Amino acid sequence: MIWIVALIALIIIGNFIWLLPPRSERRRMKLRNKAIMSGLTCREIKDKDLLPEAADYEQGPWLEYSIVSLTEDDDPTIVLEKSANNHWPENNAVSSVILSKLPHSAVRVTFRTGCIAVLWNEDGELEDVQSITDFLVSIAVTEAKPQPQT
Repeated sequence: MIWIVALIALIIIGNFIWLLPPRSERRRMKLRNKAIMSGLTCREIKDKDLLPEAADYEQGPWLEYSIVSLTEDDDPTIVLEKSANNHWPENNAVSSVILSKLPHSAVRVTFRTGCIAVLWNEDGELEDVQSITDFLVSIAVTEAKPQPQT
């Protein structure tokens, strides 16, 4: 009789465990929750054509973590993309030292009217979310925007 009750309990527990999301998805949910609690917005980029060359679609999901910034309405959109050899382009407003503090898997920084965004594949830990948050907040607070390259 005890074996029957134990077997039924194991079946019920097994079904609940089966319903839980996989460990990798729970890890990504933790990263996104930390970003949201820090004031960032998360948006998944699903279209391959919207990814830079340095981003392999298969290494995704690719998410854009962004923050609101105070910029002029007529400012053009500026995109800084990491090259295939993992180097950020030189820019007069955002130094490569600041960009190098971003996680290794970050591949693009976009300055749009009203927001600044970092694209990465969430290949990291909570400390990486904090470094993205620190980067975005420091840029948004100083209202620094890179100048278009001519």
